[in-house]
Amino acid sequence: MSIDRRSMDAFGIQLETLKKDIPEIMDELIVGEGVYAVKQARLICKNDAPDIVNTGDYRRNFDADTRAICTGQTYRISVYNNLDYAKPLEYGFRSHFVPGHWEGNVFVHIPNDPEGGMFVGPKNGYVRGHFTLRRAVKRTKDTQVARLNRKMNRLIRERLEGKKATT
Repeated sequence: MSIDRRSMDAFGIQLETLKKDIPEIMDELIVGEGVYAVKQARLICKNDAPDIVNTGDYRRNFDADTRAICTGQTYRISVYNNLDYAKPLEYGFRSHFVPGHWEGNVFVHIPNDPEGGMFVGPKNGYVRGHFTLRRAVKRTKDTQVARLNRKMNRLIRERLEGKKATT
């Protein structure tokens, strides 16, 4: 059995280059998971549309960081919705009275409105949260291993062949 030393040296150089690229590859994989979680959250909102908010703002405002955070051997990415009413929609809230009145199909919130108002939720009750973000993260984690293995194998193969991967 004979071994071609030049091809072994070339493979060693490829491995060293790949070793230097590992932080970039990990960042790309983790950011991709954040993007996937955002897509899942938007899909959940779209499918639960009658129960959530009809303007689409809640669905469109899900976002993820563009960089992964590495602490030791743990990588994290934040997925969030910065709307004022995102937290009550996610976790639920006590029902309450909102002063204001209807103008056509739109409810106009006016503090101390003499024309009336409306109750949000059942009187003296609780409006259950939709847990959109929690469900999106769970969906992401449920399929994460297969997705990450597939992406990682593709990225490593492309880099060993000398191509920079584009996702």
